[in-house]
Amino acid sequence: MKEVKIEKCQYCGGEEFIEGQEGSYGSVCVSTAGLRSQALFAAVCRNCGSVVRTYCKNPEKLYPRKERRE
Repeated sequence: MKEVKIEKCQYCGGEEFIEGQEGSYGSVCVSTAGLRSQALFAAVCRNCGSVVRTYCKNPEKLYPRKERRE
């Protein structure tokens, strides 16, 4: 996965971010020939608390093994 750098919060201009994982059932699911899911993570602005990015760390695992990129 390509590394993404967040420069500034689009809401307050803050430059410090905290990474958190969504709780309970916070995941993304794909159901193509079987259900696959990955936990969702969020980059949260330390200054105003806005979630500036939501992502999964291993998007390739949402594909069947034969379709995954190495």
